[in-house]
Amino acid sequence: MCFKSYFKISFCALLLHVEHAYMMCVAVMVRVYKRKTSRGSYGIEQLTLALEKVKAGEISKRQAEVVYRIPRKTLNRHLRKCVLNPGQLGRYSSVLGAEVENILAEHIVTMQQMMFGFSTNDVRKLAFDIAEQNHFPHPFKKEAKKAGKDWLSGFLKRHPQISIRNPEPTSISRAVSFNKANIDRFFAIYKSELDKGDFTAKQVWNVDETGITAVHKPCKILAKRGAKQVGRITSGEKGVTTTAICAVNAAGDYLPPMLIFKRKRMTDLLMKGAPPGSVGACSENGWVTTELFLKWLHHFAAWVKPSVSEKVILLVDGHASHKSLEAINFA
Repeated sequence: MCFKSYFKISFCALLLHVEHAYMMCVAVMVRVYKRKTSRGSYGIEQLTLALEKVKAGEISKRQAEVVYRIPRKTLNRHLRKCVLNPGQLGRYSSVLGAEVENILAEHIVTMQQMMFGFSTNDVRKLAFDIAEQNHFPHPFKKEAKKAGKDWLSGFLKRHPQISIRNPEPTSISRAVSFNKANIDRFFAIYKSELDKGDFTAKQVWNVDETGITAVHKPCKILAKRGAKQVGRITSGEKGVTTTAICAVNAAGDYLPPMLIFKRKRMTDLLMKGAPPGSVGACSENGWVTTELFLKWLHHFAAWVKPSVSEKVILLVDGHASHKSLEAINFA
């Protein structure tokens, strides 16, 4: 083997070794920082006590440094109010802040108790939306439009009452549990909302999605006896699902539907023969998305024309596209 060939093989082996070592470093990336020094070991209670005594003039900053073992620079920073989150004690502060995170944690628990729990992806998207709309400085990637896995890991550690669980599949009939207690509870909540305003039947709307397949089950036909295969022409073997978003109010008025097609680009030819006033849109799988439901809300508002003086009640189910921050803010 010549030196040149040996050098090539050795260099490739070195690259593989470095790549393997890099992969190992990525795999064991430390997401839980282990304290290597005693910085901040005095605790927030000792820091608060020391600051109160210094402010009251009971002791000097030098005495506080000796008695409570808190560096004078730390005391000066807190006294000058340079520390935004005193409870962090040197750790990275959360992007959303403690107050917003607590509200988010309560919302997650509430949705889970209603059997419309958020997935980890839903929570990461919601955290990104909150940070963007409130103009919080954040390290989240705007291309993905969701918080990172490290943020979620930290959020779960800051809120130990929340954990990732495997939900038990529950049918909607079982979840709703059509019994007197649950029905009374629903109508009590519904009545309280109706009592907030003078709502008529035309101001109470219900919206839902339905899937329409391009391939229908053919009806029975006449065929030659003994034929092993009897077929009938349909629009396609596998079929394509088109979603229709429909809404109706308590007075029986219908809204022109929104049709969502499985394709990349929208064309007006797809809406040929649709009910007047209908709108069309496209998605990768023909299902409703967060953006498309927000578009439907604009379509709803254009027809129904709700206002502050003439509000309407819109009943929706717990689909993920209905729970976005944009949809709630628009409503």
